Amino acid sequence: MPLPSGVVLARCRAFVEGDFNLIYDSYHPDSFFRRLYPNRESYLDYAREVLSGEFEIRECRILKEQTFTDEAWVLYYLDILYQGTRRESFEYCRLGLLAGEWRFLTTQKIERQDFSGAPEAIDWEDFERVEEKIIY
Repeated sequence: MPLPSGVVLARCRAFVEGDFNLIYDSYHPDSFFRRLYPNRESYLDYAREVLSGEFEIRECRILKEQTFTDEAWVLYYLDILYQGTRRESFEYCRLGLLAGEWRFLTTQKIERQDFSGAPEAIDWEDFERVEEKIIY
């Protein structure tokens, strides 16, 4: 079984390669994302139309990982270009174990400008301190 951080990195590669099937399949059935897109084909249509060619991952760096019995947390730095605009963020994702595979449950994002320290200095508690939480 791949480590939870391996799932994060595989998703980044999938975005780069346009493999939106892998992206969809990496979500846990209980995730908000799956409630938003219960139909796989409608997400694939959306992803091909909106995300293909508009989204480039420049860097994905795993910063921290914690694994429990059936849940895992991964904190990572993301540097992307979206429609030609550079965006940097930190993301804290929770993954659930399903049939021996880690799947995304939720992700919370902090924009880079909202954390002034070095990327390696960010911690789980920094996500709790953010007033307006971006969770998906």
